[in-house]
Amino acid sequence: QPLYKLKVFNLKGSENLIKTPDFTTAPNLEVLILKGCTRLIDVHPSIGVLTRLKLLNLEGCKSLWRLPTKIEWEALETLNLKDCSNLVSLPSSIGVLTRLKLLNLEGCKSLRRLPTKIEWESLETLNLKDCSNLVSLPSSIGGCKGLRALNLAGCYKVENLPENLKQLEFLEELDLSETARRSPSFIFQIKNLILYFNGRKGASFKLRMNLPSLLKLNQRAMIEPMPLMLHSLTGLSSLRELKLRDCNLCDIPNDISSLSSLTFLDLSGNNFISVPSSITRLSKIHTLQLDNCKELKSLPELLANIGNVSVSGCDSLEAIANPSKVCNSVHWADIRGINCYRLAETMNVVTFLKKKIKELGNLRKVFTVVIPGGEIPEWFNHHSAGFSIKIPLPHNIWNDSQWMGVALCCTFVTADTSRHEELESNVIFHHKNCGQAGYDECVLLDHVGFPFCKSCSSNQPVTKDHFFLRYCSRASLLDRDFLKVQCLECGSEYLSTLDLSNQEFNELELYMKYYCDHVHLVKVKKCGVRLVYEQDLEDVQEQHSNQTCVTVEEMNEDSIAEGSTANSSL
Repeated sequence: QPLYKLKVFNLKGSENLIKTPDFTTAPNLEVLILKGCTRLIDVHPSIGVLTRLKLLNLEGCKSLWRLPTKIEWEALETLNLKDCSNLVSLPSSIGVLTRLKLLNLEGCKSLRRLPTKIEWESLETLNLKDCSNLVSLPSSIGGCKGLRALNLAGCYKVENLPENLKQLEFLEELDLSETARRSPSFIFQIKNLILYFNGRKGASFKLRMNLPSLLKLNQRAMIEPMPLMLHSLTGLSSLRELKLRDCNLCDIPNDISSLSSLTFLDLSGNNFISVPSSITRLSKIHTLQLDNCKELKSLPELLANIGNVSVSGCDSLEAIANPSKVCNSVHWADIRGINCYRLAETMNVVTFLKKKIKELGNLRKVFTVVIPGGEIPEWFNHHSAGFSIKIPLPHNIWNDSQWMGVALCCTFVTADTSRHEELESNVIFHHKNCGQAGYDECVLLDHVGFPFCKSCSSNQPVTKDHFFLRYCSRASLLDRDFLKVQCLECGSEYLSTLDLSNQEFNELELYMKYYCDHVHLVKVKKCGVRLVYEQDLEDVQEQHSNQTCVTVEEMNEDSIAEGSTANSSL
């Protein structure tokens, strides 16, 4: 029966399908999905003459070894042949698909070559990842003028790339991981390139760094434990993102300061002892990740524009210097020091916080620190067992010029990073008889989630007590476009443009939520709050409090002693 009106045909997951039907009677077919037809050996020649076909998905057809010789896919835009592991070659007629935008050949391990003549003038993405028998690319690939992403990762038999790839002026992402012995010369002529490059297994290699237009460089983890040497970084003036995670890097060049456009730096899992002070000249950087740098002992005075510093798992780290200047452009600052026990023994969190608050002044800022610790410092004059606390607010607090903000904290522990866990902090102001019907209402003024999961950079299980500290400046609480307001009588919520300075609040509530796939595995043991005033910052000299500098042994004792109390309060 003719199927002239048929446009979509989906046989996904038909594991017993050995050969496709004749599609001659379905000339208007636009989408054909045969994904997961693992026993499919051959496709009917009529597929090749579906001139209106726009998408063909043969992903996972691991028994398929050939395509029709005659290909007339004039309208085809997407061809997915991922994991067709027995596919040996492509018909030459595939090389003239002028409307093709995406060609996915990832995992085609038997594929040896592409068509000699390629005229994919509309092609934007070519994925050849793990085509382990692919020997070379045809020189005609330089004619793919619109190509933006080329993935050759795992094509370890490809030793040389066509020089005319330099003609690909729109190429933005190039993955050469485990491919060429050395970085090809043409990449130095491509603007706005994101380059992924990792030496092939057992081969020596160098990263040539004279790439003034490079935007992102991701050096993947070393396959063998050979040290990576960065001789010079002076040619990377446009580099915005640099990832050198787990590269056995023993030293950071002083000329890292030449990365004048750098905004994101990840050096996690390396072996350097110190970070050069020249890093302070990176004026645009906002994120610095140094997780699991086991030999790192100290950090220099970092620029105030670095909003996120992550040093979790840095066993030897003893000190982090406070920036001497504040940056107006960054509204938040986080220091994540999970399992940094030496840092916890030398760092007085209250003194550190006071210095930070004094530095921030009246700016619209929030600040968060997480390090090991099992006690609430006495400086927090309101504290409680469990995950929430309420304190009375002074009359007309918004008009008190001495009031600077709110400091809050809690101690917590979590043991399972195989699941998605998150510690969530909420600061809520209550006011009575102020709703439209005279009901009590509450306003959420600060909300932040702090995740612990495999996707997080450090992937560190928090098996011993840790200390969560957050400061919200007065301006950060006040300066909001929309506020979440809840009526305590009926539970209804709405967004409001309420002017807080004209409201009379009588109570502040800190409420710590904890999630792990809707199971409570993050245990909040204690929490504390302090309203911070200018006079609280008069003494910012370094002091060592027994309650803020908790040793590893003390934390073990605290965890055992408080286990039953914490469980009963949750």
